[in-house]
Amino acid sequence: GINAEYGETWLSSFRDFSKRGLIELHPEVFAVPPRMDLIYDVIKWQDQCVREDKIEYMRSELPGSSNKQQPQKGTGKARRKGKRAPHFKYGGRTLGSRPRDHGYDIDLNVLVDGFTNICSAKYAQGDLYVVDSLREFSIPSLLAFQDRINTESVLFVTGHRGLDSKQNMEICFHKGIDLLTTETVHPKAMLTHLKLVMDLAAVQQLEEWALNIKQEHSLQEFVDYHDRS
Repeated sequence: GINAEYGETWLSSFRDFSKRGLIELHPEVFAVPPRMDLIYDVIKWQDQCVREDKIEYMRSELPGSSNKQQPQKGTGKARRKGKRAPHFKYGGRTLGSRPRDHGYDIDLNVLVDGFTNICSAKYAQGDLYVVDSLREFSIPSLLAFQDRINTESVLFVTGHRGLDSKQNMEICFHKGIDLLTTETVHPKAMLTHLKLVMDLAAVQQLEEWALNIKQEHSLQEFVDYHDRS
């Protein structure tokens, strides 16, 4: 059986869905106790980086004439000038908001912890699947795998680079499936999809990336501790 404490899972074949044996997942990447605060930090960081402000144009930036719309007297109506005044409908703002960058730098260790916590949560819930390879995929094969695991949305992550842009565009037209590489995958995509399917190359690359950064962080803390001493 699967030993969840040490991060064991089945390695399945992407073509015929057969089980090829058990593989070990690194416990520091796929078996850490999930922390919601770290997951929230990386999701908030990602949302702020792509946040766009609504542009409110000032009266000088709007098209149209600024000539007086009617005579000053004799009409029995309120006095008017240009139609771009702020109190008119579709008029310009007095002090319109300007778009600004809401993004900020996040500590690399926090980003790694966010990835590992999301992967661990998916593994603990039984929503993580590892397949042999996604190098030779097709749209029908992705849809067949989605039907096989019986889910509404699934994210496929591959460690093979150089995906065909035409196939990526075709995937966008199919609701519920998405395919990313280890270079383009982001925390929000892993969290919002119900199921996560990774090939063996993606698992190895993610483990190597996360463990290297954690090792560098531990070494830096050791050096800082001795410098303070």
